Amino acid sequence: GGYWISTYSDRIFAEPNTITGSIGVFGVLFNIQELANNNGLTWDIVQTASLADIQSTVRPKTDQELAIYQTMVNQIYDQFIDKVAESRKLPKGKVKDIAQGRVWSGIDAKEIGLVDEIGGINDAIEYAAQQAKLKDDWKVEEYPKIPSFEERILETLTNDVRVTSRQLPEPLTTELLKLKDDLAILTTFNDPKGIYSILPFNWRVD
Repeated sequence: GGYWISTYSDRIFAEPNTITGSIGVFGVLFNIQELANNNGLTWDIVQTASLADIQSTVRPKTDQELAIYQTMVNQIYDQFIDKVAESRKLPKGKVKDIAQGRVWSGIDAKEIGLVDEIGGINDAIEYAAQQAKLKDDWKVEEYPKIPSFEERILETLTNDVRVTSRQLPEPLTTELLKLKDDLAILTTFNDPKGIYSILPFNWRVD
C-alpha cells in the first residue's frame, strides 16, 4: 500500500533503486481445519444463514464464498487503478499494463510515469519547504529522537556488558529467532476481509 499512499501527494520522489509500484491487491484466507484435526480439535457450527460463518478459519471456503472474496479484491484493485490513473494523469489502460502487482526500480518508474523526480528524502524535504514557502531558517525535527554520539557509546558499552554476562545463544536458538521474525509477518494479516496490498517478499539483512 506504500504507492497507494504516495499517489495522494503533489510530487513523488524515488531513489534510482527504490522498489516502486506493486500496484496490486490479493486476499489471504486461512484454513486450519487439517492442522487442528491432526491435533484432536474439531468444531460444531450452528448458524442462521448460509453465509453467517463466511469468515471462519476452520473449514474450506465454498465456491460462493470464494466468489464473494474475489469480487471484493477486484473492487479494491479497480479503486487502486483508478486512483493511480487520476493522480498520475495516465490512461487507465496504461496503468493496468504496468500494474498487476509488479515492481519497478525508481528509474524505470520515472520513465513510465509513476514518479516525478529521482531523489532522496532530503530532496523531498527541500521541495516540501519550498511549497510551504518557509524561510531559510527552517529545520527538520526527527522522531523518534536520534541519540547523541555519547548516548550511542554508552548504549554500546551497556549492551557489551549484557552480552558478556550471559551465555551466547546456541546456533539452533539463533535460527529459531530468525524463523520467529519471518513468522511475525503473519500478525499483519489481520484485515477482517482478508484483502491486502503488500510486497510479495520480506526483507531481512543478516
